[in-house]
Amino acid sequence: MKQRGKKSAAALAISAPTGLKERLPAPVHLSDAEISVWLQLVNDQPAEAFTPTHVPLLEAYCRHVVRGRVIAAEIDAFDAEWIRDDDGLRRYEKLLTMADREARAASSLATRLRITRHSQVHKDVAGRAQASVVRSHKPWEVPEPAASR
Repeated sequence: MKQRGKKSAAALAISAPTGLKERLPAPVHLSDAEISVWLQLVNDQPAEAFTPTHVPLLEAYCRHVVRGRVIAAEIDAFDAEWIRDDDGLRRYEKLLTMADREARAASSLATRLRITRHSQVHKDVAGRAQASVVRSHKPWEVPEPAASR
């Protein structure tokens, strides 16, 4: 039952949080890297954004992001000299294909989970924001570099 009349300073100081929602916990079988992606994603959204129904899609999204990062690291470590050899060229092409596949899968899942910017910002709001940006030159005009002294 509610207290009648004015509340004391002590009662005001220790107010209990109401309606506090817990965020969806990461499944224990995910790797540390996948849990990191999970936490970043879940903490970036409102607490009620994801329910247990979303878990399979979230797991798949985290896996694709981590796999994409692993493949990107392999591509970054690839020596340009290796491309001169046919085997090296095939390996590089395979890595690029794998990276593209992971990026497409992650993008598709992000769209389905409605975590992309496109899903969160109304097109009219985005259009007004873009129109209000002051530009000193048109996007296709390349500014000339300043003369060095």
